[in-house]
Amino acid sequence: MAPWQRPTRAFVAVPAAPLWWVLMLAASVRALYAWGAWRAWGDASVFYGLDSESYVAPARELLAHGTFTVNGLPELQRTPGYSVMLLPGLWLGHLELTTVTLQILLATLTVLGVYRLASRFSDDSRVAVAAAALYAFEPLSIVFSTEIRPETLFTATVVWALVLVVDYLRAPARAAWRVIAGTAILAASAYVRPVAYYLPFALVVVLAGLMVVHRAWRELPRLAAAAALAFAVVLPWQVRNRTSGFDGFAAVEAINLYFYNAGAIRAAQTGTPVGQMRVDMGYSNQERYLELHPEQRQWRHGERFEFMRTEGLRIIQENPGVYARLHLSGMMRVLLDPGATDMLKPYRLYPREGGMLDRIATEGMVAGLRHLFAQQPLAAAVFIGTGLALVLVYGLALRGTIVGVRARDPAIAVLVICIAYFVTVAGGPAAVGRFRHPAMPLICVLAAIGLLSLGSERDRASATAAEPRRSAPR
Repeated sequence: MAPWQRPTRAFVAVPAAPLWWVLMLAASVRALYAWGAWRAWGDASVFYGLDSESYVAPARELLAHGTFTVNGLPELQRTPGYSVMLLPGLWLGHLELTTVTLQILLATLTVLGVYRLASRFSDDSRVAVAAAALYAFEPLSIVFSTEIRPETLFTATVVWALVLVVDYLRAPARAAWRVIAGTAILAASAYVRPVAYYLPFALVVVLAGLMVVHRAWRELPRLAAAAALAFAVVLPWQVRNRTSGFDGFAAVEAINLYFYNAGAIRAAQTGTPVGQMRVDMGYSNQERYLELHPEQRQWRHGERFEFMRTEGLRIIQENPGVYARLHLSGMMRVLLDPGATDMLKPYRLYPREGGMLDRIATEGMVAGLRHLFAQQPLAAAVFIGTGLALVLVYGLALRGTIVGVRARDPAIAVLVICIAYFVTVAGGPAAVGRFRHPAMPLICVLAAIGLLSLGSERDRASATAAEPRRSAPR
């Protein structure tokens, strides 16, 4: 048995009493947050973000016609996972109430998943309860469990998939099916948010390298089967899109590459504000876009997306230095934006469009923060509070990663790789703090390990200090 393996306990243990309190608090906080926003305005629009309708529209046609389309054309920008979740609410005629209720339940299930994941790293139940408690009050999870957006469903799927993968690492001989199921679920999560498309394959490569190092040759066929199943999960949607002229999994990638990434490069080169450059390129204005590209009027919309992807990649490849700076800046936003303004938007205490984000994109981080503190004192105060909490969690997570022998634990490496993956892939001009959402449960697990290690060190120090007194002669 490798040093990082431990016997596998029951797949879902009966939660201890403290966990029940954490789960109830998690559900209650999210329900009260949603109720408060609705009570303040009496308007269901508080549950909508800027891109919510892009998920609702294909869901309506899916319910009405059984096809994932918009205005009769195959929907290529979005994948169907989250729109399927909206069907019960549409069918019942209470979309917002039904969906937000389901998402609060899903967020609570994710808290349980965090508990289950953390329990694989320590025999001390306090680690698992602490991780669950940290995530129960995590701001992004609270906010986006009450919005018509896919973050909550996506994060729940990722967390429970990683529970299976980590269980496999702890006892591969007895849990081989779990790595196959876990990678398949990770692949399926790409149908909710396409950002996960490459993650299962990256994990399989890392796990295969681990098994080679430990000469666990019989695990390699199982990992090959996991990769094959993950590929089989995503392949049908790519084949479906190809029939419409788009050779990709989701056209939102092409839109980001062309209008956001390439657009930001052009804006930097010409001195044009980023938002204005996107308008000039025809973003969200099909007629303007076709005026610039009249030859595409006869193209299928999938072929237009294919052009956007190809052209966006070309501009990035021709300007690697400019884009590297833009991408790194986006990664910093994903890491450091504590979600303060997101918390205030449903209560209409901060504008849904513009504000600090536009300032940062156009003038830089310092200008954006200066604008926030000068024009939005409430948002600034919430920003300071949530920012300090985020820094504390990061510090504990770093300690949990490197303390003792844990840095050599492949299960820790899996969490770190997933966190790095989500932050790195999310970088770029379109990056916002909510893209950190699926990484936060994993960060909370590492932070709980770090938190308990502080307590253990204090206990050891107290025991050491008391030893001479116990051994002194009477």
